[in-house]
Amino acid sequence: MSLPLTFVTITPKTKHTATVIFAHGLGDNGLEFSNNKEMRTIASQLPHIKWVFPNAPERSITAWKGDSRRQSSTRGWLDVLHEPLMYSSEYDDIQEYDEGIMQSVKHLDAFIQSEIDSGISEGRIVLGGFGQGGAISLITGLGGSQWRGASDKKDGWKLGGVICLGGWLPMREKYKKRLSMHASTIPVFWGHGVQNESVTWSLSWESAKFIGDKLEVRYGQYTKVGEPGVSFMSYGVAHWMAESEMEDLRLFLKKVLPLEG
Repeated sequence: MSLPLTFVTITPKTKHTATVIFAHGLGDNGLEFSNNKEMRTIASQLPHIKWVFPNAPERSITAWKGDSRRQSSTRGWLDVLHEPLMYSSEYDDIQEYDEGIMQSVKHLDAFIQSEIDSGISEGRIVLGGFGQGGAISLITGLGGSQWRGASDKKDGWKLGGVICLGGWLPMREKYKKRLSMHASTIPVFWGHGVQNESVTWSLSWESAKFIGDKLEVRYGQYTKVGEPGVSFMSYGVAHWMAESEMEDLRLFLKKVLPLEG
């Protein structure tokens, strides 16, 4: 099938039996993440996994308008209405914001469907991302049909796992109402830096706790990483990925996408 966005891949070194689709953060691109040293190391240690890094579409960023230091548009999965980034219930009532997120969900859905069409089952696919990429992965990977419009009756995916690094929930109330029937059965690895000023640790942790009545949310319980529910882990970094976080991510992927045969 034809994919709606350009992308970069890391091809598996052995038989392809699983796929990770990883969405970059605001203003970044798939190539940058595919060349990340830690990502390359994980890929070499899990040689049966294909990695796909889609490039988000260019979009106007509301919070950047009038700021001479920044371009008014950049690659992003969703708009930023205010800076510093914070949760506001007003987001849930802005139709254009909702529609922009739904468009990104459809883009990532196309990448998931492409892998399924190639012979990889839903349970052997993990969707994840960093920053905005983490936010849109939580929505796409755990969200139901309400994120996909009236024409799509599929109640979400039953993926092998979801990854959120340095992310948050931008529309909490709608998110909770729009969880798929499979959400509570999917393992989620949610890592965040305690020194993160772009997406604060408190914003991320409050997002995770908010859905605690719908999904099991665990804080720092390493022995349960890779089990259904959210494993929220903290690291001593800012808005980037720690080496220890990448090692925990590797162990998560090893558990949810084990080498077959």
